[in-house]
Amino acid sequence: MTAAPLYEVFSSIQGEATRIGERHLFVRLAGCDLECAYCDTPASRKVPERARVFLPGGVEEVANPVARDDLDRLVRRLDGEGGPHHAIAITGGEPLLFVDYLLPLARGWRDGGLAVLLETGGHRPRDLERMIGSVDVVMADVKIASSAGFATDRETAREFLRIAAQRECAVKVVVGAATTDAEVRGVAEIAPDAVPLILQPVSGARFGPPAGDHLLALQRAAMAVHRDTRVIPQAHRLLHVR
Repeated sequence: MTAAPLYEVFSSIQGEATRIGERHLFVRLAGCDLECAYCDTPASRKVPERARVFLPGGVEEVANPVARDDLDRLVRRLDGEGGPHHAIAITGGEPLLFVDYLLPLARGWRDGGLAVLLETGGHRPRDLERMIGSVDVVMADVKIASSAGFATDRETAREFLRIAAQRECAVKVVVGAATTDAEVRGVAEIAPDAVPLILQPVSGARFGPPAGDHLLALQRAAMAVHRDTRVIPQAHRLLHVR
């Protein structure tokens, strides 16, 4: 696969999980095999005719699908003009749909001194197994029914996190007003000991986040099983940046 659907490329702060506040260069691929109710970029499920690249001097558009060499040139240009960056964040959509496309890019970016962070739905362990040697950080988003509308298969998620834990890793659970203690405990039970569990209050969805007391109760329930459980909101939403 020498070309793939791209949604956008931009430079901003990492707003989620354990790398929050770092400056990342985001490569967002288009296309997803899930339909999460809380998705904060639902437009990225479909492939746009042209992808947008946010450069310091303005927005450049490129026709889809984007050739691997063209994306590499855009990333290196943006890292030069909009850098420095702590990492390249490969996101989506679901980036693990495009492993053959991403592998040479990730290897080249790492060889050039850029860390590679993979943001993924946490449901494609065999694809992660192929990709894991070419990334530095994995952020896995395990789904629960009260917020996503469905739950990630437990054994699939367990296997995914086992592979992800070969690298720096965090597992994220988006929680809402209807989320139960049992749901967060279920994810806490399969999170590897060294992997932080992030409870992320939902934002921008058609349903609300948990109230303060509810959020504390969810954290307490998860910590009874997995001590390193943290509550971290989406910082970029609070700061009104992309």
